[in-house]
Order: sequence, then structure tokens, then C-alpha cells
Amino acid sequence: MFFKKSKGSNRIDLGVLEAEGESNSTSSVKLSDVFFDDLAVIEQLSSQKFVVVGRKGAGKSALANYIHSTMENSPTDECRIIKHDSIERELKLQGLDSGSVLGLDFYKWLVMVNLIDLLVAHELVFEDLKSFDKLKEFLEVNRGGIKITEQKITNTELTHSNNRESSFGVDAKPLKSFMKVNGMTTVKNLKNSPTIYEILSDLEKVIGKLLACAYNSNNNNTYCLVFDDLDIGFQVSKQESVDNLISLLRSTKEINASWNRFNFKCIVLLRDDVERLLVSRESDLNKYFGSYSIPLNWYTQGEEAPELKSFIERRISRAFKEAQDIDTANWVTLTNSSFKEVLDRTFCRPRDFIAYFSPLSEREYSYPLTKEETDKLAVKFGSYIKEEFNSELSSFYSDKERDAILNALNTILTTEPTVGEIIPKLNAANLDGEKVLGDLYDRSFIGMRNDKGHVFFKYKSLAHHTFGHKIRFAEDQKLLVHYIFEKVFREVY
Repeated sequence: MFFKKSKGSNRIDLGVLEAEGESNSTSSVKLSDVFFDDLAVIEQLSSQKFVVVGRKGAGKSALANYIHSTMENSPTDECRIIKHDSIERELKLQGLDSGSVLGLDFYKWLVMVNLIDLLVAHELVFEDLKSFDKLKEFLEVNRGGIKITEQKITNTELTHSNNRESSFGVDAKPLKSFMKVNGMTTVKNLKNSPTIYEILSDLEKVIGKLLACAYNSNNNNTYCLVFDDLDIGFQVSKQESVDNLISLLRSTKEINASWNRFNFKCIVLLRDDVERLLVSRESDLNKYFGSYSIPLNWYTQGEEAPELKSFIERRISRAFKEAQDIDTANWVTLTNSSFKEVLDRTFCRPRDFIAYFSPLSEREYSYPLTKEETDKLAVKFGSYIKEEFNSELSSFYSDKERDAILNALNTILTTEPTVGEIIPKLNAANLDGEKVLGDLYDRSFIGMRNDKGHVFFKYKSLAHHTFGHKIRFAEDQKLLVHYIFEKVFREVY
């Protein structure tokens, strides 16, 4: 092989920032080699829970890609990841504009046609059903709703979609034929080209029949759909963005409730800042997330963060084995700095550690790194955090508003003001000072220092703590910025 990495190299690769980059055969680090469900999320998904909530970089996409690759390699399981571009593709094929307001039924259609497509891959399970080819024909002639994880729409598909009897017209004849020969009653007076909404009742009956057959075959078939990257294109200023996400959450709840007894799960991956926004818009969603969500929190056991340390040490072990054939590499093999020292420079997310040590794959170092060398890595990590800062806030604030927030952070860095002193500065920039400070605290960009000198950041808040879960406006606490802003703010910004 021409392109290969030689043994004995001092270039250490701990991973790729995007989980998709670790999910193919040529990846420098393969997700399958280093993934472990440290937070027991997969076990929790066996319950009624199906929404995985976490900050950017907390591991949502890695979880999705691991589930997908593992199920794809199983002869009895099927999984598909549905992303933002997949939904956009479906909109175009159905003749709708990007950004259209979508109801529960649109997402039910999207889930149902994808699920049927997964089910027909196991035709032998349904050998007792008649005219199975009719079901395949239904998928083929209405293929705008399947195979939607492809990146591009072909001209043939667009022409096929545009030539339908109506923009949402579905060729229902093959489905009706399949239902009739298998003793299922269809909706009365259903026309041959109904809208996707009119055909949902029949689709639900068919899927229920297929899932029951698969479940009764005693081969433990499992089917899974995962919605990921839903923050792409999301804008808090656009009500349709908010409404569409709420519709997705409500429709997936109904679908899971209907079919989870048949080893089916529809998972939704959601950023925690989007969750907070949705809860503020719909009062019942607080109970919804309390019942159905799983938080990706890597700081549940205090400052040692053992799950996060295990995460990075698996990658350290793999990297040193591959580069230097060392079998027992761990944290002290990598650096003389303590794990806690580096942890305090991050937001306690897996991706932060990969980003912090990413320069190690770019040039040769001697190991373990000295404390000084480890400290210097924080500068480039600060550049990464700058990009993440803008990316994370882009769905919530305009460019001008983000600039004003950066100015406020600079003021907090240089003067350590109280809450009451910084709010007027934000208000003067046409921002809601209290709301912005609350948001920055929730993101751990800022922390509080109480009158005893104790420092509190949201991401280090534990369940038993009586202080630190929320910023306290009434007590006018002193504010400070996160370490990474404190150390590199002037260099980066």
C-alpha cells in the first residue's frame, strides 16, 4: 500500500473532530476501534427514552455513527441516519420550499417510508405475506421518500416528483393492492394519488403488520432511524425553524409509542441549547424532555471525570500502539500535566480533548509532553474555541450581536464585574442583558465567583450542589470568563 503510516513515528493521532471522519475504512482513527458507551446511553435507549441531548462536541454524532455501523454489520438489524440535507431533499422532491412550515404528518411520512425501506431489506422474514413485490413497487414509484441520505437529487427524481398529479401526490395503487391481498382494509374512498397525509393511516397499518411479522419470527430483528444535525439551518429568529423541530419531536414520540414493542426505535439527537430554547417556547416540553431525553453529561462524578478520562485514554492507547508499538500507553505516557489541568481548560467534552491534542498529529514531539509543551497547546485550542463560539451562537444571535457579546466577554475578563455592572453594557447593545448572561452561563462561557471566592461554572454543576445550576441575578455575583478565554482572549480575538 502506497499511503501508509510507518511504525516508530512520533506523530500521535488521537482522532478526528467530526465523527463521520472516523466512520470509513480509510479513517486514520476508526470509531469502531475506540468507541465505548461510557455514559450507558445505549442501555437507556432500551427504555422509553429516545432523545439524546448534549452540547456540540459531547458525542451525539459519534453515538449515531456507532449505532449505525454496528447495526449495519448485523444480519438482523437495520439502521439509517436522517440528516438536515435529507429533509431538505425530501422537501424538494415533494415540491416544497426550504424553510416551509412542516406538521407532524410530514415527519410521520418521512419516518414511515424510511422504515418500510429498512423492513423490505429482510424479505425472507415476510415470506408468509403475499404480493410483497407490490410493496417494493410502492417504494420505487414514490422514491422521493426513500434513500434520502444521498447528498444529491437526480434530474430523473425531480422530473418524477414534478410530474405527479399534485405536489404531494403519492401513487397508492401498489400499496392498496398489497393491503388487499393480505387482508388489510384501506381508507375508504382513497384516491389513487392521495397526498402523503391521506395515506398515513394505511402506511401505519402496513408497518404494524411488517413489524409484527418480524417480531414474531423470533430472530430479534431491530430497526432504528436516527435524526442528526438538526441544528443545521436552525434559526431561533425564524418561528418555522422552532415549529418544525417541535413537530419532529411530537411525531417521533407518537411513532415510538406505537412501535417500540416491536424492537423499533426512532432516535432524535438534539443540542442542549436548542432544547432550552424549545422548553422556553412550549411549556409542556419540559415534561417531555424529562420523560424521554438522555443528557450527555461527562461531569457527573466530579473533577476526575472518569468517563471522559477513559474516553481519551482509549485513544491514547490506540495511537501509541499504532505509532510506536507501545502496549500500555495511558495519560502519563502522553503528558506530564495532570488530567485535571487539561480538563479545566476545556468544557468537559470529548471533542475538546481531541482538538486540544490535535497538533500532535502535525509534527513530532517527544513523550511524555512537558508541562510547558502541554500549556502551549492551549493557544491553538483557543483558536478552535473561537470557531466553536461563533458556530454555537450563530443560530441564536446575529453577527452584530455576537460582536457585542465578545466585547462584553472582554470586559468581564479585564474587570471581573458584577452581574449588575455588565447588564447595562449588553442592554446598550440592544440585547436583553439578563437573557444573554443566562445563556452565556448555561454555555459555561462565563462563571460566577461568590463572596467567599468560590468559582462556579455550569458544566461543573453536580446534582447535589445547591449553588451553580443557574446564574443568580438577585445576588449580583462577580463574573469571570472560562479559562480558555482568560488565557488566549487577546491572542485569539
